Amino acid sequence: MYTGQVDVISNRATWLSKVCELVDETDGTTVDLSEPGPAIDIVVTISGLSSRSMDYGSINSTCVIATASIANGKVTIPGPGFQWQFEVSDLSGLCAGTYRLGVKVTINGFVTDLIDGTIVVIEGN
Repeated sequence: MYTGQVDVISNRATWLSKVCELVDETDGTTVDLSEPGPAIDIVVTISGLSSRSMDYGSINSTCVIATASIANGKVTIPGPGFQWQFEVSDLSGLCAGTYRLGVKVTINGFVTDLIDGTIVVIEGN
């Protein structure tokens, strides 16, 4: 699992992530998610960082603010890896500050928390 700061984004611009690839820990090979076979679900969530009041207000850490998934078309598999895209309409309600970003991948019923990190949101133009 990756932990740490994932990115710095604007609340007034589209955010297209870099392509993320899954690597098999046993042999170091890249898992090709675009090949038919495994049942795959990928969900990316932006939520509050903590339950305490921050410079951007009080947002409970369990409160999901924005979600990208395969189901809503905001997570795509453009080859062996995957990426997500949040539109301005998804991000415009975020005040400048630090938020939690989580990525959960489910392959054939096996759930993995792939990313548990933070993003910094800046006030865009």
